[in-house]
Amino acid sequence: MRPVAVIWSSVLHVVLLVAVIVGLPWHFERPRPAIVAAPIQGVIVDQAAIEREKAKQEAAARQERQQQQREERQRREAAEQQRLADQREQQRVAAEKRAREDAQRKEEQRLADERAAQQRKKQEAEAQARRDREEAEKRAAEQRRRQQAESELQAQIAAEAEANAARAAGLLDQYMFMIENHVKRHWQAPLSARPGIECLVNVVQLPTGDVVSAKVGQCNGDDAVRRSIENAVLASSPLPRPPSQAVFSRSFTITFAPDK
Repeated sequence: MRPVAVIWSSVLHVVLLVAVIVGLPWHFERPRPAIVAAPIQGVIVDQAAIEREKAKQEAAARQERQQQQREERQRREAAEQQRLADQREQQRVAAEKRAREDAQRKEEQRLADERAAQQRKKQEAEAQARRDREEAEKRAAEQRRRQQAESELQAQIAAEAEANAARAAGLLDQYMFMIENHVKRHWQAPLSARPGIECLVNVVQLPTGDVVSAKVGQCNGDDAVRRSIENAVLASSPLPRPPSQAVFSRSFTITFAPDK
């Protein structure tokens, strides 16, 4: 506002000066060029002042624009720095988050590996215990089998010894004779039977004497004779008890000769 006031003040002075000059009487004789030269010189001086003032204003405006530009540039630079700082902070926070997540995953994996290792150890221990138990059971079963085999062998030896003793005493022959006579009493001779029949009969019986099966082997009779002998053995069930258990046998062979 101050430069403008100076300009208006200069212009007002010029106007007043011109008015004074014009209003003077004509009888004053002064050289017109001198009178006219004074205002012209004043106008030139005032115009230069105006120019200077204008230059000052332009310089001030230019300085103000430059100041604004500097301030704007500083604001942009500050904003850019703040943006970069925010970006670095975000990156730091993201890196810390990734580090925490990685640490958590590693910890979870470590715990999972420990659980898996413990589970494997448990399974291996259970498998070993099962193998040990199976091995112990196998050894025990083998021991029982050997003991049973030894017992059976001893029993078989004893039975054979007793059977040999019984045979030596004639008990086996006596037992076979009892069975043969018992079967003869149940035999019904077919029409095709001829004197001198002699057949070998394989017999299977239960400990109770009940006959399980009877099969004629070597025989000099026909099929009717064979069937009649087998039926006679089946009809003889149960067979007589042996005079000694030592001569009992589940399967044996008798000679069927009805004429003897």
